[in-house]
Amino acid sequence: MNAEPWFPSVIWNADVQGINNQALATYANNRKQIDKGRVISNYGGWQSNDVKSGDNAELDKLVKYIDEAVNEIATSVGLKPITLYNVWLNINPPGAYNHTHHHQDAIFSGVYYIDAEEAQGNINFMRSDGAEYHIPQEMITQMHHFNSSKCTYPAKTGALYVFPGWLHHSVDGNLTPKDRISISFNCGAK
Repeated sequence: MNAEPWFPSVIWNADVQGINNQALATYANNRKQIDKGRVISNYGGWQSNDVKSGDNAELDKLVKYIDEAVNEIATSVGLKPITLYNVWLNINPPGAYNHTHHHQDAIFSGVYYIDAEEAQGNINFMRSDGAEYHIPQEMITQMHHFNSSKCTYPAKTGALYVFPGWLHHSVDGNLTPKDRISISFNCGAK
């Protein structure tokens, strides 16, 4: 039999090199002092309002990298060029987490970890096609892309994860005394 993977939920990932994460962490902490922020999916943490180009040179460098990477992804899946249309900062102190959500109107969304480690809350992606109602747990002999209902990627400094905006995801609670700092973004049609 030929296997054809229709409607896949692809998650792209990279370990980004050459970014001054300490400079980005300082920028995020300074921004938190002047930006009241907003609450969307975050519980107990701070999420900035959208950050604009030109606010920070190191952030602009990272955004350029992300824009190029996401447009490479778009090309690889048969899409025209897309636009990175918003970027925001996240600072999640001990106990903070993000409940399950998706990013409305985004073709691709993503997160880049400025300062993070696994005990600070991994990101979880959930399938939403109802397969868990059709595949009884006792039928599963080994976990596989086909039969899993969730996958987890570690929070770690320098990690970049890009995923379809409609893919439901959450972030586990920060179980350390140190803040988890990240940048999130959305991309869509130009």
